[in-house]
Amino acid sequence: MKIAWITDSTTILPDSIAGRDDLTVVPLLVMKDGESFVDGVDVQAETVYEWIGAKHKVTTSQPSIGTFTEHYERLKEQYDIGFAVHLSSELSGTYNASVQGAEIAGFRLIAIDSRCGIYPAGQLLAEAIEMAATGAAVEDIEQYILNRRLDHHIEFTVANLDQLQAGGRISSTKAFVGNLLQLRPLFHFEDGKIVPYQTVRTFKKAHGKIFDHLVEMLESGTVTDVSLFHATAYDLALEWKTALEQRFDVTVRIDNLTPVLGSHTGNPAIGMSFLNPTSPR
Repeated sequence: MKIAWITDSTTILPDSIAGRDDLTVVPLLVMKDGESFVDGVDVQAETVYEWIGAKHKVTTSQPSIGTFTEHYERLKEQYDIGFAVHLSSELSGTYNASVQGAEIAGFRLIAIDSRCGIYPAGQLLAEAIEMAATGAAVEDIEQYILNRRLDHHIEFTVANLDQLQAGGRISSTKAFVGNLLQLRPLFHFEDGKIVPYQTVRTFKKAHGKIFDHLVEMLESGTVTDVSLFHATAYDLALEWKTALEQRFDVTVRIDNLTPVLGSHTGNPAIGMSFLNPTSPR
């Protein structure tokens, strides 16, 4: 059985699967004053931050059902089935558009709502591909990934709350007061949603809290593969990477947020993510 692997442009792919011929990455869209740009193709993150700084209205949009239909019409000529891992359906309609596109195209698709995104979503896809290589049935892979997706961990913070407010993640009142008093929330994923779990004064204290939390988890000895994702905070991410790899037996990668994700966080922003390597529940 030939399997086509599918994800969307919000996913950060592990090096082990990036560039595979049987992997399709469907891009989301960045909207500037109502004009659409293909994520990572027509526009890069640096340009998005310039737009935000110039007070343009920057939003995002999921790929259309028609876009997915076109991809699946093409894939069904070469593959027996598709296996997709997408950004949490609580944050985007991408998962639903993918499912509907496959139905219209008449393409057999197993689609996973990752309940997360970025690097953990990529790690889920990599584990699915690895299982397929050992001969596992697609139904078994699906059940494994549905359980495995609960093992993700994502935390981040931002220096400015305006874009989170513009995207509906926080209220305008909270954004105004937060910016005025330099209150910076720490966010994590909960039930597929991005929610604040703590608020501190200043961006420096906020990202320090996240770093300390990551150190605590690394001290447990279970976390071995971490993505530090950022928006114009590379020097800080490199500082973290250097300190962590000197202290722990861990692989730490630094990933730029895609234009779509950066348009929601604004800049600077920094966070960490991983998929816990323990056995699925």
